Amino acid sequence: MTDNKFNPAYDNKIAQKYSKKTIENKLKNKQVFCEENGLIFDKRAPLICITYPLTDNNNLSMLQDIMNGVMEQPVEIVLTGIGTEKYQKYFTGMAEINSTKIVILGNSEDEKRKIYAASDIILILTASEECVEEAKNAMRYGVIPVIPPRDFAEDYNPNQEKGNAFVYLKDSPWSFFATLIRALETFRFPYDWKNIAVSAMEIE
Repeated sequence: MTDNKFNPAYDNKIAQKYSKKTIENKLKNKQVFCEENGLIFDKRAPLICITYPLTDNNNLSMLQDIMNGVMEQPVEIVLTGIGTEKYQKYFTGMAEINSTKIVILGNSEDEKRKIYAASDIILILTASEECVEEAKNAMRYGVIPVIPPRDFAEDYNPNQEKGNAFVYLKDSPWSFFATLIRALETFRFPYDWKNIAVSAMEIE
């Protein structure tokens, strides 16, 4: 990668720089981020991000379909708030109800880089250009995507201990949700998760 602004080893906007070799330092960014944004810091609870516009083109309706189930999981969520009025209103309402589990921030590049550095998982709801770009940027920071099939996303295989993503094959809320649950279950195993995150950071 030639662009160091999307490289956590050189990023002056994040709380703690890190690389593939020092990926354990990524956790400090999560701690600082949670403290600054009113979330409860818990290294056992994955921080999930959505950093692309909240629009129909990016298939936000699929997330709406399963959002109640997502909120029953031990997760925290950060979104960038730009998007259409109906989704802004929906997620603002969800954040008001779940103020210690959901935070909505601006969508500046600096803000996004802090989000990448803090987050564990990015939800990719469709293969739009915006979503794919955000997936790749996040992966450079060790964020693991739940994503439809793409050539750069290798579905994690626990038997071979290989992969850099959790890939869902059917464009349906239930396939997506099942894959997210698979990611959350894997997150419970720090050694495996670290290896997946390092693989994600190797994306070109």
